[in-house]
This record gives sequence, C-alpha cells and structure tokens, in this order.
Amino acid sequence: MKIERIMTHALAARLERPVVFAIGPYHTFTATLVEVTTDDGRTGVGECIVRRAPRVTAAIVNDLLAPLLLGRDPRDIGRLWDEMFAQLRRWGHSRGFVLEAMSGIDIALWDLAARASGEPLYRILRGAARDRVPCYASKVYLANTPGMVEQARQQVEAGFRAIKVQVGRSEPLGGLLADVATVRAIREAVGPDVLLLLDANGAFDAASAVRFCRHLDPLDIAWLEEPVPPDDVSGYALLRRSTTIPVAGGESEFGIFGFRDLIERRAIDIVQPDVSRIGGFTAAQWLGGLVYAYNLRVAPHTGFSAGVAHLAALHLAAAVPNLMTYEYMLPDLLAAGGGTVQNPLRDIFTAPFPAPREGMLDVPAGPGLGYDVDWARVRAFEVTG
Repeated sequence: MKIERIMTHALAARLERPVVFAIGPYHTFTATLVEVTTDDGRTGVGECIVRRAPRVTAAIVNDLLAPLLLGRDPRDIGRLWDEMFAQLRRWGHSRGFVLEAMSGIDIALWDLAARASGEPLYRILRGAARDRVPCYASKVYLANTPGMVEQARQQVEAGFRAIKVQVGRSEPLGGLLADVATVRAIREAVGPDVLLLLDANGAFDAASAVRFCRHLDPLDIAWLEEPVPPDDVSGYALLRRSTTIPVAGGESEFGIFGFRDLIERRAIDIVQPDVSRIGGFTAAQWLGGLVYAYNLRVAPHTGFSAGVAHLAALHLAAAVPNLMTYEYMLPDLLAAGGGTVQNPLRDIFTAPFPAPREGMLDVPAGPGLGYDVDWARVRAFEVTG
C-alpha cells in the first residue's frame, strides 16, 4: 500500500450575521480538509484547524508536506510524522500553520489505517476504548445577564449536566464585575448539581484572573479556561497557585512542547488539546502519556472547526486515559442582535452528526472516523482562486 494522492479542500462559510464571541465578532467559519488516497483506492480524511486563512494551510500541505509522503506506506504513521516535523523544524517552523497542516495529514492517515482495519479509530489508538463519552454544552454566549441565564436554563433542560459560560467582558460591557454577577445568577438558576465551566479566551491578565476567582470561590466552579493569553505561562502558574478553581487550557498550543511547559510548571489542571492543531492523533497520544504521568485530566477542544475535527476530538476523548469531558458545540450559536446561526461546516457528512443524550455522546462505531464526508456539500464551501 502506497500513498498515491494528497488533496486539500480550503473551505469558508460566510454567516449572514456574526456569532457573538469574547474576542470579537466571528463572521466566517473556515477549515482545510485533507484527503489521503492510496494506490489500492483507500482514502482517509483529516482536518487542519483554520482561523481566517484556509488556503495558507492548504499550500503548506500541497507544497511542503505532500512531496515527502507520496509513494510512502501510509501505515508508517509515526515515521512519517517524524520526517514531516524534522523537515519543518530545520527551517525554523515548529508551530503555527505548519503544525496545523501536519495535523490534518496525521488525522487522515489514522482514519485511513482504521478504515483499512475495519475498526473505529478510537480502538486502534489502543487507549481506554470508551464507546460513550461525557460531554458538556458549549456554550452560554455573551449577552445581558437575563439572556445568559436563559441560555443556561435551556441547556440544562436539554439534558446537559455541564455547561460552559463565556466570561471576559471588556470594560465597556461591564468588565470583570459584570461577569461575576452573571455567573452568580446562572449558578442560582441551574442549582448546585450542574458543572459550571468558565471560558475567558485569554481576556484577563494574571492579577485580574486571581481577583475574578476570589469572587467566585464559593460557587463551586469546575474550571476557568484560558484565563490569560496562551503564551503567559507564568500567569497560568501564578493563578493556579492562587485559587482553588481548577485551571484549564491548551487549545492554542502546537505540538507537545507548549503543553510540556504548562504541565512541568504545574500551571494547569485540565488539558485541552485540539487534535487538528497539536499534530494529529500521533502528537495527542504522546501528550496523553505526559498527562497520565502527571495525573491531570483531559478535555479535548472542538470549537468552530468543521465536522471532521469534531469527530477526531470525539475519538480522542474515547481513547485518552484521563478523560474529564468532551466539548459538544451546540448547533445553534448566538448571533449578534439576537437569534441564532449555525456552523455550516459541522454537518458535512452523509449522516447527521452525533447528538448527545443526557450529557453523554455515543462514539461512531463505523470504520475510521465513522462517518463519510458528503463531498457535494463540501464543494459548496470550497475556496477557489
């Protein structure tokens, strides 16, 4: 079996109205899909996480990485990962777009290998092999306090026992104290048995994050995610020493090296890798061993990616030993000015995306990622020129 063709699909889906997001309005969903095809007709599909520039990632796959892989045995996944990374690292590229491009290829190779074996992907990862995983609702979007309380109530009524709440308001929107008031109101509305997960998207500095947590200590918060910018490892460490609220992060890390620094400095409690950014399943497996050694928890990130990355994260959640929960992105996203919009790139399969029941999500049982891409639907979002 040899790799015969590697194709990329740069995707962009413009929304009629932007999604309300802590770091600003989100107008367009983007992704780069990778197809790896062998000389005997087998195909695997992966996804590179993309924010804003899908053609950049596609060019890295096509021009830098594909030439290394054509004619090679796709089952040599670890060796191919090492060779891709060694090539890029020699040029000074070990993070950013290049790791995202590698991630899409690696996911596709694992999907191909699992399809060839007839097994669901999580089983060939040889981990915990869960066929169901706990998940949380992502998320309660920024609005006024009554609006956010209503979002939280609806998510609990839908059966979720864990919900994520956006915090990190700018000062014109009331700042930290407005966040505190909203979280208190949500806790009162949903009661003590629902896990509240807070996501700041790096909006605080370390001192503000410490102050924020002191206000919320009595509310039994399950985690504060990305409290400070992702490169402020010292800020993470300071916060973790200063609060009883568990600190989560890692969705912005590339490869295992940034995670190594966060973990070795005891700056984090819950690790949130994005398999479409970290370097695919190969790097995620290495990270899983490090997390296990330090007795931490894992909560794979999904976010505003396309459906392939969401499925990949679900298979990672099924395999990783120290799983806490999986991020289930609600299909209806709060839009600016009220009402909702949907991520058009999530449901790009020939069957509906898995839906949770009572806070649990079934892992697809079919070969590979378990779903087939509807390429006619994908072509509607493909960027050309």
